[in-house]
Amino acid sequence: MDIQKILADLDLKSIPCEYCDVRIEEVFESSISFQNHEVITSIEKSSVGAFLRVRNNNQWYYSATTDLHTLKDQLLALTQSSPFGSGSPWSKLPENYGHYENISYTENNPSSVFLNEKVDLMTKYDALSSKYPLVKSSRSNYKDIYKVKSYKNSVGTSYRYDFTQCGASFAYELADGDKMFSDYAAIYAETFAGLRNKQNELLTVLDNSEKFLHAPLVTAGKYKLVLHPEVAGVFVHESFGHMSEADSLLGDPAAKETWQMGKKVAADFVSIVDSGSHQGGSGYCPIDDEGHKAGKTYLIKDGILSGRLHSYDTALAMNEEPTGNGRSIGFEFDPIVRMTSTYIENGNTPIEELFKMAEGGLYIENFNYGTGGDLFTISPSRAYLIKDGKLSSPVRASVISGQLFETLHNIEAIANDFDLHHSALGGCGKLGQFPLPVSDGGPTILVKDMQVS
Repeated sequence: MDIQKILADLDLKSIPCEYCDVRIEEVFESSISFQNHEVITSIEKSSVGAFLRVRNNNQWYYSATTDLHTLKDQLLALTQSSPFGSGSPWSKLPENYGHYENISYTENNPSSVFLNEKVDLMTKYDALSSKYPLVKSSRSNYKDIYKVKSYKNSVGTSYRYDFTQCGASFAYELADGDKMFSDYAAIYAETFAGLRNKQNELLTVLDNSEKFLHAPLVTAGKYKLVLHPEVAGVFVHESFGHMSEADSLLGDPAAKETWQMGKKVAADFVSIVDSGSHQGGSGYCPIDDEGHKAGKTYLIKDGILSGRLHSYDTALAMNEEPTGNGRSIGFEFDPIVRMTSTYIENGNTPIEELFKMAEGGLYIENFNYGTGGDLFTISPSRAYLIKDGKLSSPVRASVISGQLFETLHNIEAIANDFDLHHSALGGCGKLGQFPLPVSDGGPTILVKDMQVS
């Protein structure tokens, strides 16, 4: 099927409506799972479909379809939809960005790798934990995706780009008598070849996991915490990123007041960014599902609340500019305001100095889960005491928590070891759309007065 010809022949300006657009997605994906070293699933599938939008009577009318030969007829049918409620008028039409194209993975994507090759690699990695007597159960999962997005709207914007990612996760339950500990490892690459030769990384995690079986629980209280870039990333995503999505502020005067632009919300050296331009990462989205190019959006710049994330509708409603954050998880869904790659910008404190500043505190190396909002929680997996400026004995902590803006002000130092975390498994969920590929991260950060229990 020639998707480019289908879109080229589609005259959207002839559709009698205020505005319309078409997004076509060609998708290949595969998944493999193991439970206690037995293959449970091993599948691959492909799909092609389109999401159609028509705007009339100040309202949106949507349709998803796998019939790409009648797109014009389906758009015309949407223009005949009966009005409902009262919509908000647009003050202007979207900008015409012309054509954008970036096809980078035509021959180097997971659809070109046989499924048995993926199973063989996962079998080798999954078997590593069987050599550890204290590992009592295990789960291993592999996923990949290759997607080509093609788009056209009635003002003239069009694009075509591809996205690919591959990854695996390995979860372990260890036990020794009545002592138990759960841990995991994950690997990521933009191509399948990038997942090879990762056994040393997985063995390192398994070796470290055994140390935590008999690690003591930390005494509850307030501590200086050093957060690994992955943990700093989940804090930024869950606690700050979601609150920066503009649709969460519409219709909420109190939230608008709390999130007023120009407000001092963090230490002077803290800057937080969202950007879809990081190719090769799970948050890559150079142009969104509404045809708006991604930029580098500063949510916080030098401690000052400086921006928020928008779809075209929320941008018009708040008299601001679209940011390229109108995204959906697939052609069956409408675009809503979503993050791409959200992170703290790099600092200038050498990591050795940062650890010296954290004497008597804790290092949080990874996490089980995080929840966000004004009050946030993160459940650590591996943590260490910090003594003499170095990692000391392992400890176990149930939860770290804090108030968002207080924590942002309590950041004492930011290292210069920036790392953006990606995942091909799971993703971000919102309004029934899960999992959306996103990235988060930053450098190692030091935060004072964090509650640990």
